[in-house]
Amino acid sequence: METTFFYKNLKAEEEKNFFDYANEKLAAIESLLTSFADDAKLLKISIKKFNKHDAYSVELFLTLPAVNLIAREASHAFSKAIDQAKDRLISQIKKHIAQLRKDRAHRSIRHGETITAKLKTSEPTSVQN
Repeated sequence: METTFFYKNLKAEEEKNFFDYANEKLAAIESLLTSFADDAKLLKISIKKFNKHDAYSVELFLTLPAVNLIAREASHAFSKAIDQAKDRLISQIKKHIAQLRKDRAHRSIRHGETITAKLKTSEPTSVQN
């Protein structure tokens, strides 16, 4: 997986800390994407620091074949923002993989209830000889 980092309003020390911490968390994302080719996965990680509020905004933008997944989080600690954005992205990846495997193609429970309700309310037909 190719990973690109973008920084805005960060000092050199903060950039290094962010880079190291984000690289630790990438293993969880990469483990889910083993079925895709290495050149078909592109992850863009961007962080923006808001000096006025002393907060960080983290965005993970994952490009896969036929889909783009985006997870954004903001927090006062960049580690918390990365963790929350990573969790959001992982849930989106799991949902996308399930759709590719057709795991989510089951019938709705509500749809099954309406069919049984119609069958109960319909009058039985009699067979004429």
